[in-house]
Amino acid sequence: AWTVRTEPVQLSSISPQIELYAEVENPKQVNLTAVLGADVARVDAREGAGFKKGDLLIALDTRDIDFQIVQQNAQLASLQAQLESEKLQYETDQQALKIEEQMVRIAERSLQRQQDLSNRNLGSREQLDTAEISTQQRYLNLLSRRQSIANHPNRVAQLESSIQQARAQLENSQLDRSRAQVIAPFDGRVSAVEVSVGDRMRSGDLLARIYPDSQLEVRAQLPLRILPLIKQGEGKLNSATGQVVIDGELLNLTLSRLSAEVTAGSAGIDGLFNFTDPNAAPEPGRTLSLKLNLPEVDGLIALPPTALYGTDRIYTVEASRLKAIQVEHL
Repeated sequence: AWTVRTEPVQLSSISPQIELYAEVENPKQVNLTAVLGADVARVDAREGAGFKKGDLLIALDTRDIDFQIVQQNAQLASLQAQLESEKLQYETDQQALKIEEQMVRIAERSLQRQQDLSNRNLGSREQLDTAEISTQQRYLNLLSRRQSIANHPNRVAQLESSIQQARAQLENSQLDRSRAQVIAPFDGRVSAVEVSVGDRMRSGDLLARIYPDSQLEVRAQLPLRILPLIKQGEGKLNSATGQVVIDGELLNLTLSRLSAEVTAGSAGIDGLFNFTDPNAAPEPGRTLSLKLNLPEVDGLIALPPTALYGTDRIYTVEASRLKAIQVEHL
């Protein structure tokens, strides 16, 4: 008779557990870039260091853009002066128009007198020509003045458009200057610093990479065979939890969502887990061993791993005899 360890069979509702390899990642990692061409004046960010919202991370030299802002202010003041001058010129043109109209009437009367004298042979042809030229000149001056008055709204609109454009450029430069000081937008940590004091940066150059502590996730590949236990249909998930040990501390996870696609060559789909403790802050890229607790299933039997032979066979003891039984291993 051989010594065999046995356990009574008891069907119950059990949460199957599997062990997965996982990786910490942060989908909210932010790349901080330079918004203007300038030298790096100050670097307070340090790789791996934490920071609080509102802390100064990196500062750029603002002297170049300060000169640009002075020039844009001067340009804006010049355009505003031109607009005021145009309004004053319009008032002057309206007053001058009345004078031009009077001078035209005077010239017309003078021309009429010269024509009368010429018809009576009392005036020379030269005097008549001079009167006609003077009258035509007055017509041209009157026409030019009327055209200037009629074109006043167009000149005003053009100047106002130029002022708006100059003001927009000035505000954009002032905004860029305010961004020369890179301020932390949230509480987090610095994953990389790409610059040093004195570096010359161009607009769009990478300064540093940061991530928030509160947005960390754990990614693990879930075998396709367990997906029916997780999916409820219509994109809903059953409650699945997990645990990981980080630096000797047990941290709990909850399954948040599944990846939208299956990676080529993989035997499963990625599951994304959130830490239940909002203060958990392991380093992104860290690999972990994750124990996943699947939703409870009715009618299961819990056995020690040594009771399973191969992948699908256990033995029962009947009248001191072993009997092999095929089972489904969850």
